[in-house]
Amino acid sequence: MAATAWTAEEELGALRDAIRAYAPSFKEQPVAAILGRIFDGLQVAFSIDGFGNVKAVAGSGRPVLLLASHMDTIASMLPFSEDADFLHGRGAVDCRPSLLAMALATRRAVVKGFTGTIVFGGIAAEEVSTDGIKVFMENMVEKPDFAIFGEPTGAGKVCIAYKGRVWLALSVACKPGHVAAAWIHANAIEAVAEFYQELGAALKALAKGKELTPYFTPRAAITTIHAGSIPNMLPDGATADVDVRFPPAIKKEQVIEAAGRVGDAITKKYQALDASFSMSVEVKSSIDAIRVGKDNAACESLAACIESARGEKPSFVKKTGTTFMNHIGSFFGCPVVTYGPGDPALEHTPDEMVSKKEFLQAVDVLEALISRMA
Repeated sequence: MAATAWTAEEELGALRDAIRAYAPSFKEQPVAAILGRIFDGLQVAFSIDGFGNVKAVAGSGRPVLLLASHMDTIASMLPFSEDADFLHGRGAVDCRPSLLAMALATRRAVVKGFTGTIVFGGIAAEEVSTDGIKVFMENMVEKPDFAIFGEPTGAGKVCIAYKGRVWLALSVACKPGHVAAAWIHANAIEAVAEFYQELGAALKALAKGKELTPYFTPRAAITTIHAGSIPNMLPDGATADVDVRFPPAIKKEQVIEAAGRVGDAITKKYQALDASFSMSVEVKSSIDAIRVGKDNAACESLAACIESARGEKPSFVKKTGTTFMNHIGSFFGCPVVTYGPGDPALEHTPDEMVSKKEFLQAVDVLEALISRMA
């Protein structure tokens, strides 16, 4: 028996179930099961790979459209609730509405018929790792002509740019000492702080010292630091994570080279006090920034669909974060943009919520996009 179209209430029901499901990184099975239910009974090749990514392929031939978002949330529970206009709960912004909008738009297209191939991806562990998207892309036999990554932008906005990222892990080792004689010892905590300051100066030099808007300004941030346990003793080491975000004019190799140079200079300085002093700078991950023009084929088509659905021209935004759009654009070299319902300012907060109307509007937009790009 042929599959039938779902009502708006059935589509909202799937989103409710997805927001209710607590599925942080590496525990996405409940969401994968909901996606399986969406595609059940359709002419869709549905699979889950060894990493936990969901893949659903429909149709054949060109063009090939990749629709991908992530299934996990941060590991922080938030109760589900609902009122007349909004759904509330963990993942109600990041990123169940984007994920479900893509899956449901694909379902609509399969039920009604379309030309070409749709590859839907539900990626695992986005909040803590880039391994999921790498495994998904490496296993893809299809080469997309266009790609949309699902993240909250608001249903009337298209994201055309993200900053690059280099994640650095610092490890400092040295002799401990009494704080009363601090001037004759290396201080591992101060060495980490000095690395941060000097790396910031190096990034400013890469930006040629210009005062720029946040998207075009490279920035480093210490995100974790662990050192010491005795208040009156200089520690015998320290570890820290440093997160660097940078614009397209700067390449990841430049950031990595600058970090290595700063680490070497600090090591040389502190070895004058303590010959055993060492500072290692490990690159945990790196990806260049991405910025696409508004004449990007994916951007033009998506913008036209948003204008048709909402009756107004969309706005185009640049974000200071880094997402899988960077990885998709780099790996496949195809036109790619980011789109999804929800207010990104509410991501990871206790106030995550999504408008039911906006969600269904996003499904309409993505369904129209599939038809337009066929």
